[in-house]
Amino acid sequence: MSAVILAVLDRAETADRVLAAAGCLSELTGAGRVNGLAVRRRPIDTIMPTEQILTPEYASHVRADEQRRADALKAMFDAWGEAQQRGLATAWSDVEGRAAEVVADFGRRADFVVLKRPAPHDPDPDRQAVHAALFETDRPILMVPAETAPAPFGRTVAIAWRNDERTVKAVLAALRCLKRAERIHVLAGAREGAPEPRMPDIFEEHGIAAELHVLPITGQGVFGAALLARAHALACDMLVMGAFARHPLRSLILGGVTRHMLAHADLPVFMRH
Repeated sequence: MSAVILAVLDRAETADRVLAAAGCLSELTGAGRVNGLAVRRRPIDTIMPTEQILTPEYASHVRADEQRRADALKAMFDAWGEAQQRGLATAWSDVEGRAAEVVADFGRRADFVVLKRPAPHDPDPDRQAVHAALFETDRPILMVPAETAPAPFGRTVAIAWRNDERTVKAVLAALRCLKRAERIHVLAGAREGAPEPRMPDIFEEHGIAAELHVLPITGQGVFGAALLARAHALACDMLVMGAFARHPLRSLILGGVTRHMLAHADLPVFMRH
């Protein structure tokens, strides 16, 4: 039984990043299938209810534009699938609906979800899709930066360690991605006066050779920025971490490091809630 990867595509100009990441993830995990998905916006979701009226003509115009966008993404997905060299099975779906609901539904039927990191100018549905993938699917996600060109990853991996259930779940889910890793760096934060972190037992128990790096938590600046800076200094091509929310309204109040990665991560981030 092989794994299934869901690749969520939303823009033609960034689809190549998501598809390249899905291909790399399939090689790292031995996944045998990649499902492509585009969510077509509902006409009602494109208007300001207090300022616009949803006329049949406008609805028809929106649906035609959305179908053209989905068709362009399908063409890219089909061309990418035909170019694969390892007999990867592919399937395409485009669905009209709320992005969060559709991504959550399709994501629960996959083993991994790959999508791009939301940009500041992206509409709310794009951000909601990432949040749904993180917090509603119970699956690990791979979030890909849209600003950088596609590149292989999984050779030098950073793991942001925090001694709690979500980080452990993220590491366990990432084990399938670490088989080809040449170096694994564990980045653990420590506050002044706190006991010095040690290498977590989970790595020895799973036969993972890793190097521990302790990062000071000073209370000044953002710790997520320190994690990214150290990952780059170590030439890491991928970051593994748990995803945190501090409120039941998860899409509104996220943990500080999670929020920073959603806004600023410039390398692939493997996350699990």
